Amino acid sequence: MRYGNPQEPVMDQLVELFSQAAHPAPGEEVTWYAYSRPKPEHVKALAKRLSRSQGVEHAPQDIIVTDGSLAALDLLAFVALDEGDEAIILSPVYFNYPVIIQHRQGKVKYVPVNEETLEPDVEAIRRAIGPRTKCIFLNTPNNPTGKVYGRPVLERLARMLQEVNTQRNRPIFVVSDEAYRRILYSDACFTSITQLYPYSVSVYTTGKTLLAPGQRLGYIAIPQIMPAPQREVLRRALTVAQNSGWAFPSVTVMNCLDSLLQIQIDLGALERKRDYFCWRTRNAGYRVTVPQGTFYVCIHIPLHHASPSAEVVDSEIGFCLLLASRGVLVMPGSLFGWRDTFRISLTATHESIEHACNVLESVWSPQRELAE
Repeated sequence: MRYGNPQEPVMDQLVELFSQAAHPAPGEEVTWYAYSRPKPEHVKALAKRLSRSQGVEHAPQDIIVTDGSLAALDLLAFVALDEGDEAIILSPVYFNYPVIIQHRQGKVKYVPVNEETLEPDVEAIRRAIGPRTKCIFLNTPNNPTGKVYGRPVLERLARMLQEVNTQRNRPIFVVSDEAYRRILYSDACFTSITQLYPYSVSVYTTGKTLLAPGQRLGYIAIPQIMPAPQREVLRRALTVAQNSGWAFPSVTVMNCLDSLLQIQIDLGALERKRDYFCWRTRNAGYRVTVPQGTFYVCIHIPLHHASPSAEVVDSEIGFCLLLASRGVLVMPGSLFGWRDTFRISLTATHESIEHACNVLESVWSPQRELAE
């Protein structure tokens, strides 16, 4: 339950798509596996789909198809940051962001989210912006919290950045990592900041929605509301950066682009797992952050309690090791900058989730501690 890897059979539809894509199309027997770029008709269809779903126009030439979202994020950090420039990331944070920024010789500036809402603290972000701040990384639906940032807070953020930009020679650039935007539960509504702020781009990957993270296919989408001069410069810079490292997806996956964007895992089944796990752990006395999106759940660790073996658990790692000793592997929250929590993945089988609930009930019970 530590990672968002599949633990159940892959979708038959996905296997069929890849099987078909492995065979050269008529007339393309020689070039099918050569260096290539996405088919223009696939990118055009993607632009139309994005324009409808995102609520902002996208043109085919402003979509850069990449080898998954990590490649996309790295390309954006490459073109946005010079050595010593700052990138703001919100904490709790997806742990690959600092690595990507530092790899491109940038400096990371962490800004905690609002503790109550788990949404961006707009005024804290304003205070964190300095002369060398070049970009902000957003992630919604958020990994690890599962929070879907609401439209009101994104509107406030967009207004604040526009105010700040009037005092700068170069606007703050926003990278909106939307890897989980199609993994939404029935109580959530998604808004992209690319609808609201002109100097922003979205990043997406099919790996989460298909639960096939080993098949790398993603893209960067530059919205039409970005002023044409900046859009042209960004497009050219990304093209050069992508070619320099050949951050294109494999041909087989790339030839499935349009079809892959039309299928997804069973969200109803995922929501039932979420509801069951959160119900069991809350009933056991744990403080649970119920996700609105993604396939992760975060639990707050009850520290300084005695386990059934009378061992006092006084650290996050100690609690995670206690769970591991009982066959439940979880992700410590400190990896995300969220101390005294842990994250589990709902991509586990129902049997694994049931076992995890049983273990969590066995290692701590507030009722038992009161009785003792």
